[in-house]
Amino acid sequence: MGLFTRRNAAAPMEPVPITVPRPSIDGWTLAGTPLVTKLSKPDLRELETLLHGVAVQSDTPFTYERAAVLLERAGEPGQAVSACDAWLALPASKWPEYSHYTRSIDKRRTRLRNRQPPAAAS
Repeated sequence: MGLFTRRNAAAPMEPVPITVPRPSIDGWTLAGTPLVTKLSKPDLRELETLLHGVAVQSDTPFTYERAAVLLERAGEPGQAVSACDAWLALPASKWPEYSHYTRSIDKRRTRLRNRQPPAAAS
C-alpha cells in the first residue's frame, strides 16, 4: 500500500550546458538536436531565438524566463536551470528595474532544482 511510503530525497537538479542554436539562412536553428522532436513548431522557433539571446547575453529578463519555461516544457530541466543561472550571473539581474523579474527567475530556479524526478512505473 503506497499511502504511507516516503520518497527518498533526490539530489538537487544540476545545471547542464545550454544548447546553442546554429545560424541558418532564416535566423537560428536547433536542427539536429533532441529539442526538435520535443516541441511544437511555433515553440521551437521561439526557443531558437530565445537561446540565441541567452548565448549573446541579452539584458532582457524575459528572454531567460521564457527560455526556461520552454526548456522545462521540452523535458530539459537541467537546461532550464542553466538558463536561470545565466540570467542571475549577469550584471543586469542586479539592476533595480529588473528586481521583480530576478526574484521570479530565482524562484523558478529553486523550484526546478528541488523538483523530484517522476516515479518509475512498477
